[in-house]
Amino acid sequence: MMDLKNTEVKEIARYFSYEVNNFLFKPEKIATEQKDSADMKDLDLCWIKILADRNYRTDLRNEQSAITGRLLATVPFIKKRLESVDNSKMAEVAEIMSCDHRTLQQTFSSLIFYHLQLTCNKKEAAELAETLGDRFYMLPLI
Repeated sequence: MMDLKNTEVKEIARYFSYEVNNFLFKPEKIATEQKDSADMKDLDLCWIKILADRNYRTDLRNEQSAITGRLLATVPFIKKRLESVDNSKMAEVAEIMSCDHRTLQQTFSSLIFYHLQLTCNKKEAAELAETLGDRFYMLPLI
């Protein structure tokens, strides 16, 4: 398991880039390992911020990530968290990931979305399911 708290930013980004660089990637393993990580929860939010930004560049390979990220940013409990997240280290990891290959960004998004869903309480999970469906983390790969 990657220790996000004590690992350098570039190494964390390389780790995620390597792990998601697989068309058969399944987010469950890493998301479950990082379930209790405050840094991973912050990374979720930092990544959603990037996706929701209108300047985030997409093409067909990562378009669904941006659409989902924008929708997530409108969910009240996530919107509130986005306003208060303050983790420069995870923001930098997210920024590095935003420069990676767009297919890898899409796969990384599936990990982030799955982790977000995994760490929500029942009320929040119900709100996400109502807004996006219960499998919104499953993104197409092009």
